[in-house]
Amino acid sequence: MLIVSVALWLLVSPVNSAASFAVSHGASILTQQATRASPYVGSAMAVLATLEQAQVLPPEGSREADRVIQSVIQLQSVFAKGTDRSVQEFARRAIAHTPGRNVQMVLERFRSNGWTADMLVALADADRRASDEERQEMAAGLGQFNLSVDDFRRLMQLVREGRAALEARGQNFDDVYARHRNTMPGGTTREEQ
Repeated sequence: MLIVSVALWLLVSPVNSAASFAVSHGASILTQQATRASPYVGSAMAVLATLEQAQVLPPEGSREADRVIQSVIQLQSVFAKGTDRSVQEFARRAIAHTPGRNVQMVLERFRSNGWTADMLVALADADRRASDEERQEMAAGLGQFNLSVDDFRRLMQLVREGRAALEARGQNFDDVYARHRNTMPGGTTREEQ
């Protein structure tokens, strides 16, 4: 049910607004609109499905759950479309710190397809290593998308908790995300994850 609610919220809300989460439509409308939606919709849905499978999301319908949904959507826009130099540099450093990853290739995939497991993991790991000063440098760029540094930290913490929870059950975050991503609008192949 969470995925249907999220998809509806994504389809009726502008990507850079702080609209509230309160929509209820039929599944047939969802299917018709979701198939035409940008890959950003499917990737945001896949992030939430992965975190839901890991059982780390706040209770559905709570104010905190709504904030997480908004953060998944808005942070994707911040890093994919935002022009704030400090935010983009944070992303570049995060990916560069990940062994075996081509920074430009990871960024290009992310910008064209939305969230990828590589990007989520790199940002979550970078957040864990970052100083408060490094995070605060992103405040203005995050603010342009109605987000705070706390929103960023909260989502990155959920990604880390989700990875740990899945690993404790013998599952791999990247694989779980890829399976969910492939079932969502604009699904991609494993190589694109």
